Amino acid sequence: MADIISNFPNDILCYILSFLPSQQVVATSVLSKRWNLLWRSVHSFDFDFGYHGRSIDTYEVDYYRFLFSMSSFLVWRDRNQPLHRFRLRCRSIFHSTSTCADIFNNFTSKSIKTAVSGFGRVQHIDLNLDSQMVMPSVVFTCKTLVVLRLAHITLSEISFVDLPSLKILHFDFVTVSEDLNLSQLLSGCPNLEDLEVKNMVCESKGTFVRLPKLVRASIDEHLLPLETVKNVEVLFIDWVMPPICPRNLDIDFLNLVELQLIVRFREDWPGVLRVLKHCPKLQTLVICINKINPELFVASYKEEDVRPYQQSVSACISSHLKSCCLKGYSGSVDEFQFARYVMENAKYLRTMKICIFGGKINMIRELFSFIKRSDICTLSFGYG
Repeated sequence: MADIISNFPNDILCYILSFLPSQQVVATSVLSKRWNLLWRSVHSFDFDFGYHGRSIDTYEVDYYRFLFSMSSFLVWRDRNQPLHRFRLRCRSIFHSTSTCADIFNNFTSKSIKTAVSGFGRVQHIDLNLDSQMVMPSVVFTCKTLVVLRLAHITLSEISFVDLPSLKILHFDFVTVSEDLNLSQLLSGCPNLEDLEVKNMVCESKGTFVRLPKLVRASIDEHLLPLETVKNVEVLFIDWVMPPICPRNLDIDFLNLVELQLIVRFREDWPGVLRVLKHCPKLQTLVICINKINPELFVASYKEEDVRPYQQSVSACISSHLKSCCLKGYSGSVDEFQFARYVMENAKYLRTMKICIFGGKINMIRELFSFIKRSDICTLSFGYG
């Protein structure tokens, strides 16, 4: 059988290899002389080390082999070739010991600086480290950076942010030092399109700049004023309810077509309805029901205890909603009532999905008995 792929130009082969983990990329060097040095020109650094599924007897040896393989990759690769992507996930049990942590953090910091400076021209940085490593400040002045995803890392001593090409910014379990705040970080990202900030420890102070090109946002509500995300098309938000602060309800989300909210108490549902009145073009609604003990909610009150909704039907429900999903549905009366409300009023609804969490069978059956406003609506069930 002819080896067709080896006849491709080096640029195409390197592009294909850039989608593989770096250790697999290096392994291709044994295929033939044609592939012997090809890995050195690949434009990505992609390493992943986890502790799950590893033998405790060989764990330490595996960990240091991993560090050695990362170091060798950077030492032997062609330094005249740019690094476009730098991805590192290292969840090590040794990060709790100072020596191992220092070795890893120093190496990672130097590697990131190499990727950003000189011939680096890095476009994509993705780090999930499970450590207290401080992100090199030089990253925040990288004019070529398009994607920045950080998890379990610390930001400190960042005096200036200038990321004119950045389109995707995701922070998860990121700790920001007292001398920094989120508004300062976002001020240097004028072309941001996708923003995700959650599980963060930081100050929310200063005047937040408008992000005119922002399309998608996933945020913890206390971290950002809603003015910052009011023009997005897709919004996932951990909204603290009840009560919803009146200032939040003054904001209209005129471009919003997809919304995901979290409900923790039965009293949250009227608040959800008030929010929907400010989303006139909404087409997709996902409600994540996250009650502490849903079984207690089912047994703690009777159906007659739940009062009918007093608000008029919002424009998005009556004229635009096409898809609705209730996750964590336990069959409590408040959940049942909201599901019925949507199906009886959404005349363009196409799909209604109920993801069950310990729901009562009789309430699930009753959902099928509703007279649906939409003739094309499909009711389906799942778990979760």
